[in-house]
Amino acid sequence: MIFRWFDRLINWFLALLMAAMVVIIAAQVWYRFVLNDPLSWSEEAGRYLFVWISFVGAAAGVRYQVHLGIDLLSKILPAAYYRYAVIVVNLLIQIFLVLIIYWGFKILDIIQFQQSPSMNISMRYPYMAVPVGAILMLINSVRVTVATVMNRPLDKEVRL
Repeated sequence: MIFRWFDRLINWFLALLMAAMVVIIAAQVWYRFVLNDPLSWSEEAGRYLFVWISFVGAAAGVRYQVHLGIDLLSKILPAAYYRYAVIVVNLLIQIFLVLIIYWGFKILDIIQFQQSPSMNISMRYPYMAVPVGAILMLINSVRVTVATVMNRPLDKEVRL
């Protein structure tokens, strides 16, 4: 039940980020080509929104298991061995994500006083997409691992 809300929250957050990016970029096009007075901050805001969409979207991709993969093992290994391979791969991914989370927060401490050129916000906010996205990916990777161990695959249908 809680994970259903978690999935919906991520999906709605992604939809909101995407809508904001579309509106900002459309406004930039309007101001630049129709009013001939480009916005100074819109390209930077669009870039930062795209970074957030990429990392949070990667977390959703882990949840729905839509990332690229090599399905050769699923074809040549018996089902039980393939489950073990999926578990091992997910454990390696989780170790990597823990490292990303650790170093992502370390970088936030270093970069917190740097200001973005156009928007004059702390660069901490754009860079925060890395550890936050990695935390969400880690949660979803653990969910996939547990579902694989219990032999209960997660539903792959996207719901808002």
